[in-house]
Amino acid sequence: MKAVVLICSLLLVSILSIIIYFTSETTVTKQLDSHIYSLPYKPGSSHKIVQGYGGRFSHTEKAALDFEMPEGTPIYAARGGKLKSYKDNSDEGGIFTSETKSNYILIQHSDGSIGCYYHLKKNGVLTKSGNVRQGQLIGYSGKTGFALQPHLHFAVKKILNYKKDSYVRTKFNTSKGIMLLRNGVIYKNPE
Repeated sequence: MKAVVLICSLLLVSILSIIIYFTSETTVTKQLDSHIYSLPYKPGSSHKIVQGYGGRFSHTEKAALDFEMPEGTPIYAARGGKLKSYKDNSDEGGIFTSETKSNYILIQHSDGSIGCYYHLKKNGVLTKSGNVRQGQLIGYSGKTGFALQPHLHFAVKKILNYKKDSYVRTKFNTSKGIMLLRNGVIYKNPE
């Protein structure tokens, strides 16, 4: 009986350690964009941040956000700009899939920063050239590339690389005011 209690205790401690590790954050850039972004989904709808800035799963030192959403959820431009590039021909996704298989939209803003929308579904890009206005429907969420579940990966970068200071933290207009978004919280887009 003591052995069972010991094994159960060790298992519980291990599970709690894993949860704490993956819900904690790493350091990210101190750079903060002065622009206020719209949430990248339909006004009136809500989505949860399943990995926030500096998340330990795949956002180590990255100022990126993962919005939990079913495949096919409409994605809206968080900020206006000009379409820089896109990819929408991949149907591959999962934990053992390369990030290069991710479908995406990149929008260059007037200050030169780039809004990055990743893991879109196959043929899920609606805007393929020209100018994009804030709040415009641009595509549909998916699970392409390195992804455990369908979601939208969103980040703003000054330079298209994965270095810590290429990212910029962003504030969003939510139903509860303007704020930096945090892991594990559900945010409603104002109507």
